[in-house]
Amino acid sequence: MPSLTDAFQNLYTYIISIAGVIALVGLIIGGVLYLTSAGDPEKLSKARKQILAAFLGIVILLSSYLILRTINPELVSFEMPGLEKIIFSPLDIPPLETKTPKLLGKVEEIAEQLKKYIIPGIELSSQKIKDLTDNCDCSNTQPLCFCDGGEESNSCQPRQCYAGPGFQPCPNQSEIKENQKRVIAWKDEILYYRNRAIAEEQDLQDEIKKVLDEKIVYYQKNIIIEDDEKIIEYLKEQKEKITIEKNLKKDLAAKLKELVDKIKEIEPFMSEIGTLPDKCLYDDVFGVNNRCNAHCKGGCHDIKEGCEPVNCDGGNPCPVGEIQGKLLLIQGLNPQIINKSDEILNIIEEIIEHKTITI
Repeated sequence: MPSLTDAFQNLYTYIISIAGVIALVGLIIGGVLYLTSAGDPEKLSKARKQILAAFLGIVILLSSYLILRTINPELVSFEMPGLEKIIFSPLDIPPLETKTPKLLGKVEEIAEQLKKYIIPGIELSSQKIKDLTDNCDCSNTQPLCFCDGGEESNSCQPRQCYAGPGFQPCPNQSEIKENQKRVIAWKDEILYYRNRAIAEEQDLQDEIKKVLDEKIVYYQKNIIIEDDEKIIEYLKEQKEKITIEKNLKKDLAAKLKELVDKIKEIEPFMSEIGTLPDKCLYDDVFGVNNRCNAHCKGGCHDIKEGCEPVNCDGGNPCPVGEIQGKLLLIQGLNPQIINKSDEILNIIEEIIEHKTITI
């Protein structure tokens, strides 16, 4: 597509050409009239005027061009002052750009989701599990009693504490289960974003190697073979811009890897805090039988009272120490993950600012 100056230059040339053609046609017509006048004074006068007008037009046309060019050649050249075209013959074209905005958008989404939703969700559900299991107690279970034999001397003995429906040690059992499910769901969510971070880190490494490094090599080769100082300066500027972008994206890839490592650290603690409450919610496998003590009263053959349950004691049957420990580990890693997310977002801002200024 021609530039504005080219368009004006073409228009000027076109007008000059048309005017010259018109003047030539007028001259020819005047000549024909003169030859065919046959001595007629009126026709001779008309022919002379036609020829004179044509010559006068040609003289004015040429004089105007010469006058303008004498005053200032730029008046008839229509060149834009102060602008120079940089023309050079590269060895080859520079490597094509990848879809950097799309790639940065994916990385930004990972950091934002972790920072704003996933990490706060993990901490809230883990804290609720800890708070709710702190309120569990063996006294909420039911003692089971039996006679140790068939003689009158045999006593009423406790068998175990029952933690079935209506007698669970934790008064908020359903809420504990709900938060267990939430922790497991958050774990699945954070693993999803961990896998995405791994993929985006690899994409960044590929862009650095296949695009940015190739561009740096391209500009360096042309700097070596070029003779024009202005072109060399331009090439050096481009090389410097690409080098800065490369370094920023190397930092971004490194931070993504660090983020992945932190997620790997927190994942087992989330799995454990999500399953530890099972040790006090279910009787057949875990802790109620081992931690709660049943008490019974009466005699085996006492018709009035018989062998009757009294209560269960033993305190909190839940592994509160383990739950607290896992919560502290999670709380220690959460700020580190948020910090890595912030560092990633800051680098993305730098890259966008750099490309906005330089591209």
